[in-house]
Amino acid sequence: MTNNMLKHITLLLVFGTLLTFNTAMAQSSITIEGSQVISNFKFKDSAGTKDKNYSPTYHGSYNIGYTYTLDMGVFLNLGVGMRKAGATLVLDGSNYQWDLQYGQARLTAGYAYDLGRIKPYLKVAGYYGFLLKANQTINNEDFDIIDSGSIEKGDAGMYISGGAKMDVSDAIAVYAEYSYLLGLKNVETTTGGQVAKNSASILTLGLSFSIQQLSE
Repeated sequence: MTNNMLKHITLLLVFGTLLTFNTAMAQSSITIEGSQVISNFKFKDSAGTKDKNYSPTYHGSYNIGYTYTLDMGVFLNLGVGMRKAGATLVLDGSNYQWDLQYGQARLTAGYAYDLGRIKPYLKVAGYYGFLLKANQTINNEDFDIIDSGSIEKGDAGMYISGGAKMDVSDAIAVYAEYSYLLGLKNVETTTGGQVAKNSASILTLGLSFSIQQLSE
């Protein structure tokens, strides 16, 4: 999938979101969240063989968003934030570590089941990330792999998430969720047939502020 195709898909999704915002009987809110990211690579060599020797690294992620919720429980969220990624590998007696940092936009659709103050939910999100920083450490030597051109400057994929939100008051809610991040884009620029994609398990805590209730 090319960057142009991703941009067109993103524009269509945003346009659809804006159309939905005109629907009556809905609630708007601002969300702020922080996450613990357990990040890794899914790697296949030029023969298509999976390499399971990569180990995860632990990072943080931050996001702010706008959520639009319909009375039927369907909600949409458009968010922007920062996510770190990476992995480690021991190969032929050398230690390799990748430290990546992405700025990213995310568009989410989900459904929440109303149990009163507590609302369990499921959601799926598409994301596009742009690389802000990328270092590779081999033993004790650091390399900027953006300058070397060995890593793609963009990443795209999806989040699959489940969690629960609890109303603290009419205006404020807290939520916790687990997400699996599945990268769909090869982050390596090599042409030898190798494929490396981002993956992560993510634990998130967030706050939601109802715009209507805060303005009353």
